[in-house]
Amino acid sequence: MSSKRATRFGERGMVSFLVTLIMMLVITLIVIGFSEVTRRNAREALDRQLSSQAFYAAESGINVTKTTIASYITSTGSTNLVAKTTCANDYSATAASGNPGGIAPLSNAANVRYTCVLVNPKPSNLQFPVSQTDSVIMPVLANANLKTVTVTWAAQGLNSSSNLTCAGGTDTGFTPSATWSSDCDLGVLRLDILQNPTSSSAAGYTALDNNTISLFLTPRGSHDGTKTVTFGPTTGYVVSGVDATSGSGKCSSGVCKVTITMPDNTTSYRFRTTMLYKESDSVTISGQTDSGAATFNGAQAVVDVTGQDQDELRRIQARVSLTSSTTLIPSNAVASSSDICKNFSILPTGNVDLSTVDDCH
Repeated sequence: MSSKRATRFGERGMVSFLVTLIMMLVITLIVIGFSEVTRRNAREALDRQLSSQAFYAAESGINVTKTTIASYITSTGSTNLVAKTTCANDYSATAASGNPGGIAPLSNAANVRYTCVLVNPKPSNLQFPVSQTDSVIMPVLANANLKTVTVTWAAQGLNSSSNLTCAGGTDTGFTPSATWSSDCDLGVLRLDILQNPTSSSAAGYTALDNNTISLFLTPRGSHDGTKTVTFGPTTGYVVSGVDATSGSGKCSSGVCKVTITMPDNTTSYRFRTTMLYKESDSVTISGQTDSGAATFNGAQAVVDVTGQDQDELRRIQARVSLTSSTTLIPSNAVASSSDICKNFSILPTGNVDLSTVDDCH
């Protein structure tokens, strides 16, 4: 009898031991799981911090390079700005190898630095923002005579409710703003092109008239997204970004594209761009010459900088204007949605009582 009781007590002890062992194992796994989650969260927080510091390091490299380019342009101009195609060293506007001594760290923490600086003063396209209230004048100086120019413009702030069909309309269908806004989130890009702006043939009113063309690039209409232009005193063209056959295809995913065939007799133009009806996130200009894709000098430089903090890298690319003519300028001196009343008098007349002047008609 006592032997059976001892056996039962032994079995109970073994069960208690197994239960305790299993509970310890479960608790250990829970602790390990929480520790892993905590470690992962801490690592993600550290990665975000390192990534932010790498971004700021790259941004500092962009600003340093912009300052170098601006200083060089102020004293020398942008014509002989050199390219930088290797990472080592800071950028020197007169020596592609950069300044000797390498790129210094940004702080006492030697791991925080920008590790690569690249500069391309002759990009294959020009990119810039365009608004409805201001216009941008961009020098277009190609490496060879331009045969075609391709212009793309994007809708602003695309979302799931954006209306990009822009159906209907005619070649000259410039409807009231309220009507346009109700069924189209793509704007009209006005493009004024002046050829040979630095030539004596472009001096004077008549010469300017003979060397200028105005285009209205619109997502409506029936054109096929291409146009051959002839410079001279014309009333302007309307070029659609919509394929005439399918009704779509030239404007897709919120981006419109028009290819313009040029006279193929010069490398030098000025483009003046203004948006109508809607804003645009960006306008891009590219071109083709007899030898292939065009490159553009003296307008923009592409600055590419990589920042690093420990094992985190961030890369930033920025466009640097090489001329003051790309600054935003008013589209016109006076703009009004209704008639403007003007009263004129020849001075000196003494005090003029405007209450006695007839109303404008």
